[in-house]
Amino acid sequence: MEPSFDLGRILFGEEETAQLVFYLEVVFRTIVMYLYTIFLSRMVGQGGVGQIGPFEFVLVIAIGSAAGDPMFYPEVGLLQGILVITVVILMHRATVFILHRHKRLEEKLEGGPLLVVRHGVIEEKALGSGTLTERELLALLRIEGVKDTGDVECAFFEPNGQLSVFKFPDGKRRTVKNTIPEH
Repeated sequence: MEPSFDLGRILFGEEETAQLVFYLEVVFRTIVMYLYTIFLSRMVGQGGVGQIGPFEFVLVIAIGSAAGDPMFYPEVGLLQGILVITVVILMHRATVFILHRHKRLEEKLEGGPLLVVRHGVIEEKALGSGTLTERELLALLRIEGVKDTGDVECAFFEPNGQLSVFKFPDGKRRTVKNTIPEH
């Protein structure tokens, strides 16, 4: 059977009955997947998410998926995709509102800066948390123009995946660990 331009099918999907209960189920499923994806993004750590925070990461994934499904799958109605995107945006706005009011919860969920270099020495315990490897740290230091960790008074791996580097004044620099790979 060849698909026709059926506005009811386009809006509600291929299900014969567009029941309110189903749309409530879509809302519930969206909330569960949103929260679970935030949980997983925190488990991956700061480096896995990259230049954005875990909440923005979840937002991008959820909206991309919700927008794409109704475009490609005739069984997924436009209203279902619109509902999912709306619930995700509302969840994101509620999360931002709650985190803005509860700083301790924000610190717990989004994480804080991680001290990865102190007085030129790499903090092995920080790297052992699974957030960042030594190889990734050395690459980030090279990007900042650091040739040796002894040049660094302290460095923090930020929740957004960037590295904040504070260098020693010229007179205090020393040789500790070369960041340039051997070739």
